[in-house]
Order: sequence, then structure tokens, then C-alpha cells
Amino acid sequence: MASTMLLVLAALALATVPAQAWSTGRATFYGTDGWSIHSGSCGYGQLAEDVGTGWDVAALADVVSDFQGSCGKCKEVKCKPTGFNDGYGAYLDRANVCFDTEASVVVMITDTCPCHYPGNYYSNKRWCCGDMYHMDLSMWAYEKLADPKWGVIAVEWRDVACNYRPSKPAQRPWGGKSDMPDFYKPRPGWNRYMDKRLPMFGGNRRLKL
Repeated sequence: MASTMLLVLAALALATVPAQAWSTGRATFYGTDGWSIHSGSCGYGQLAEDVGTGWDVAALADVVSDFQGSCGKCKEVKCKPTGFNDGYGAYLDRANVCFDTEASVVVMITDTCPCHYPGNYYSNKRWCCGDMYHMDLSMWAYEKLADPKWGVIAVEWRDVACNYRPSKPAQRPWGGKSDMPDFYKPRPGWNRYMDKRLPMFGGNRRLKL
């Protein structure tokens, strides 16, 4: 009961977050195994497509300034046509990879992109260790902004309420359907009521983002 009340209070607070000025960052994607987006560090359980922001979620680098308390908060993200460096100093040109620079997606923070992660040391150090503001978007969200073949893109982002509706929502499929036919299939025995975000949205179905 106490945890449910906290989620409800958090949802009420999030609903009043005003849209802020845009900031620049960088985004990779995860979830190609079809399960990792459902086992995030925030503990929301297997996510339902029709709850809150659905599968439009993100893992935030644990060294960025607003990481603390970021679980359950939402960001509006759009692709930015520019180049940038990775954490090892290599320059990546992404000036011509955005599907639509005016379209955006709203993602909820449900997981962490840890800087210190021995099991994937090279990649995590490359992206999540603070050389640039970084988030790991779910494949579902990323492929609305750019073709996954690019692996990483520059983004503009800002904090918004989780019920915020972009003026031009990014849509699937910009770059075609995922090449993973079982990507979005839930595990056996799953149902939408296993999504612990439900109380945050009063049991409502997916927000029309």
C-alpha cells in the first residue's frame, strides 16, 4: 500500500513538470534481446505497451547531473543532426541520419546506463562515463528517430511531464520494421498487470504521445 501511494504521489508530481529548454546529448539503444527493457534497475517489472509511455523508455547514464531520483521521470527526445565524440575521443559524423529533426518521442527513465560495468567495460566506458550527456533509449523509441544501423545519434532532450504530448510525435516505422520478429513478444505467463507503473497512471492505458 505504501509503495502504491508513493507511485501515485510521484505521478501527480510528474504531471506538473513544465517543459524546459532543450539540452544536447547523445543516445544509443538497447533491448535487442527482447527482455532487458523489462528488467530495468528502477524495478517496474515487465512493461506493458499500453501503460504510460509504453515501451518508449530509457536508461540514463549514472554520472549525469540529474541521474539521482530519475526513475519514473520523463524526457522528450528528438534527433539532432550533428557529429560528436565518443568517450575515447573518436569523432562520429551523424549530420545526415535523422528521420525528422522536428519529431520527438517521450521516454520514461526505467533503467541505468552504468559507467562502471566490468561485463561490458569498453562499451559502457565509451558511452556512459560522462564525456557527454548520455541516455540509452529502448530500441522501440530509438527507431522512431533514426535507423538503428547508426548505433548512436546526437539528441536534443528536455524534461517534460509524463503525460506531455509532443507537437509532432515521432512514429514507427521510419526505418522499417524491426528485424527481430520475436522482439516484442512477452514472456510466457505475463500480463499487463505485472507492470508496476500502473498505479502511476491510475490504471489508464497508454498515453496518446
